[in-house]
Amino acid sequence: MTIRHILVPLFGYDGDRVSLDAALAVAKRHGAHIAALHVETDPLEQTPLMVDVGVAITELVEAAERHASQRAKASAKVFTDWQAATSTPVDAEASMRPGVTTAFTNIKGNEEDLLARFGRLTDLVVLARPKKNEAADLIAVRIEDVLFGAGRPVLLVPNDISADALARIETGPALVAWNGSIEATRAVTAGLDLLKAMGKVRVLSIKEGKKDPHPATDLTHFLAWHGIAATVGDAPVDAGKATAEHFLQAARDAKATLIVMGAYSHGRLRQLVLGGVTSHMIDAADLPVLMAH
Repeated sequence: MTIRHILVPLFGYDGDRVSLDAALAVAKRHGAHIAALHVETDPLEQTPLMVDVGVAITELVEAAERHASQRAKASAKVFTDWQAATSTPVDAEASMRPGVTTAFTNIKGNEEDLLARFGRLTDLVVLARPKKNEAADLIAVRIEDVLFGAGRPVLLVPNDISADALARIETGPALVAWNGSIEATRAVTAGLDLLKAMGKVRVLSIKEGKKDPHPATDLTHFLAWHGIAATVGDAPVDAGKATAEHFLQAARDAKATLIVMGAYSHGRLRQLVLGGVTSHMIDAADLPVLMAH
């Protein structure tokens, strides 16, 4: 997949600058446009109604309005400071000028719906994994909104990632979690342009039961057609948190700069346990992860 347009949702919290820096690290290699987006939530959609009187509680609405305004201002300031510090040209008119460009949009409405709307028409969504603070749960939900609502690949980076690690996202090695699923396939195909620049790619095969209907060698043969040499390793049979930790430890041992994996919801029984891997990666991954659903 050619990366020409990168969406960076901004939330008015501490991960916004990291998200922009990560997007820029990728955009520089691909000459992509970075579209920064903040959705200013509508308090009337977020505030519960009083059942007995049928009107929103005034105090809650006012508090929600203040909070939404603060988040919008914080997002705009982070973008302005980042743009000035990096000297990234602003192309608000989407003129598609060559090279890396950027623009900031603040739009009011339902955050979940608008992230899905804008996320569906981009090549890559970049988000910083939340820290363990009061915003972590909110941003984790929004990450899932983009993954499962937009259906586009998401590059998730640690909130405290170093500038050196950002610069090495596409240098490799890369670790691919493979089980032959549609989600894993979408993650791999979405990441082809990233993987092509890697010095080494290792495929960890997730075996569901005694038979392996989707051997990792199938994937290595496919990657070879794209000029990507990959080796094979095995992940534990029992997917879940143990598997997620196995991926992370294998990535650390290999000094990997990127993990590529499918993102699984809890909609079907087969995905119930694998969904735990997705959640654990969102909560605990300490290196960049490219996910797709």
